[in-house]
Amino acid sequence: MCPDVEVRPESGLWKDSLDTKAAQEIANQIGRAFKKFDRDGFLKHLLTDEYHAAELKAKIFLIADSLYQFLPKKYSQTINILIKTAPKVGTFENWALLTYVEKYGLENFDESVKAMEALTPHSTAEFAIRPFMIRYTKQMKPILLRWATDTNEHIRRLAAEATRPRGVWVAHIDEFKKDPTFVFELLEHLNADESLYVRKAVANNLNDISKDHPKKVIATGKRWLKDKNKNSNWIVKHACRTLLKKGHPDVFGLFGFTKNPKITIGKFAFDKKLIKVGTSAVLSADIISQDKITQKLSIDFAIHYMKKNGKLAPKVFKLSEKSIKSHEQLSLTITHSFKEMTTRKHYPGKHKAELLVNGKSYVMFDFNLK
Repeated sequence: MCPDVEVRPESGLWKDSLDTKAAQEIANQIGRAFKKFDRDGFLKHLLTDEYHAAELKAKIFLIADSLYQFLPKKYSQTINILIKTAPKVGTFENWALLTYVEKYGLENFDESVKAMEALTPHSTAEFAIRPFMIRYTKQMKPILLRWATDTNEHIRRLAAEATRPRGVWVAHIDEFKKDPTFVFELLEHLNADESLYVRKAVANNLNDISKDHPKKVIATGKRWLKDKNKNSNWIVKHACRTLLKKGHPDVFGLFGFTKNPKITIGKFAFDKKLIKVGTSAVLSADIISQDKITQKLSIDFAIHYMKKNGKLAPKVFKLSEKSIKSHEQLSLTITHSFKEMTTRKHYPGKHKAELLVNGKSYVMFDFNLK
């Protein structure tokens, strides 16, 4: 999305973004670009009870479907209308225009690529482009390399997002999951990008690759860090977040963390033995150095949550990153919430908490949630 917009399609925050007023503005601007547009017919077709009750993503698809009913069937003509409309409507409205391209443009490669390049600065074509990436992988490669050096940050970001092997809410690109060589080639153009918006996409892409090719990502990160560029450093740190959480043995050295630190664990416990769902608890950890030299530590904790099926599943959280001097004791605390979330439901029963230092498990204890 635009640099200041992070979108979750089913987020309540965005549910009412495409209200009646937004639909009317789309109709008004389409009508200015296409004089024969049946504005009233479009709105009557779109603004049904189904539309008003729908979540954001569903509304976007309903808008695209309604546009298809009322715009010219000649695809190139419709694309020109959408391109003229794009600068005059908002981020989510443009997402709907791009969804039109996604749904109805797959057989029109050249016109659709032109549309996505023109519309992405007003929203993001990262979702719309996915079917084209899967069907036209070979044809897309030279276009993506050109985009990676574009002066517009939105287009550079699209190059990074489009080549993600996994992505979010999109189909995976099996070719890139098996062999990310082209993706690495493209990302070399973006490895020190001045735009944080672009750097986030580059880091997310590398994070995707790390799930299938961890050693290749670590090798790339090691090479990029040699440049001592602050933007490259930022990308590498965020790109390796999954490897750090999983405790991959080769990744910690990239960031100067001590291999096999000499430490012992004193206290590691919550401030209460029984924790109620909907409350918070304070987790404390005491780490004591057993070495004569300063050691750099990446300290995480994992909560092994009880799932609906009765099995435990761990989720790793960051506790701290600290340097610990000879025989020093670090005393760390963090308040952890057990409140219900849209992304996590809590189930009563026995859970586990685990302390991880530089990827290695040091201690674990049981606690009960009710």
